[in-house]
Amino acid sequence: MDKNTIQAFYEDVYTEYLSENLHDFDSYERNHVLKRIYQQGNNKQLLDLGAGHGNTSKFFLDRGYEVYAIEWNTVGVQKLLKLGVKATQKDIEDVPYSYEDNFFDEVFWGDNIEHLFFPEQVAKEIYRILKPGGRLVLSTPNHGWIINRLYYFFMGVPRRTEGHKIPIWKWQHIRYFNKSEMRQFLNHCGFQKNFAFYGAERRQPFAFLSQYFPSIMGSVMVVEVFK
Repeated sequence: MDKNTIQAFYEDVYTEYLSENLHDFDSYERNHVLKRIYQQGNNKQLLDLGAGHGNTSKFFLDRGYEVYAIEWNTVGVQKLLKLGVKATQKDIEDVPYSYEDNFFDEVFWGDNIEHLFFPEQVAKEIYRILKPGGRLVLSTPNHGWIINRLYYFFMGVPRRTEGHKIPIWKWQHIRYFNKSEMRQFLNHCGFQKNFAFYGAERRQPFAFLSQYFPSIMGSVMVVEVFK
């Protein structure tokens, strides 16, 4: 399957998704974690990698960041540009990016790594374009969540972590991480400093328990690490 075929697939899927504006910022449990760990941006340069419909980019703009974005989908890029984001339409796995070494203060890589064939080369590219001491924040489904563990135990296959019901052979999520695997992956790609893990979940009792046992009680992981 070539890149044009893959792009056509995602254009079809996400053009419908982005045009419907299925959720606002606060409806996604991950974003409550972002509100805690992002303060005022003070015009720092931030890259929103896989920026989608722009809800998260708008959050960063409102926090005072100078926001750049890379997004593959045409409708998404159009929305981002209207918001004032410096958006580029590009395949995220098509590295290197056009940015210079040590260009960004922050990179947010939100709910994208699970879609990629070669996440290693993307993480290493993020490391290149981050300034020394710069921060990467990454989010993805947490396959260490207790429900995912139990589902695999009883069913013998991974639990679907996408927002809409499709058969397993059409899943867009192809990479699966828990806390330990994510730490190992990021260390391998150069990120060695100050690994922090947050578990996000809106449903009870997991919302309460994820504050104390994030690696097994949060359905979504948010990871913070520094160059």
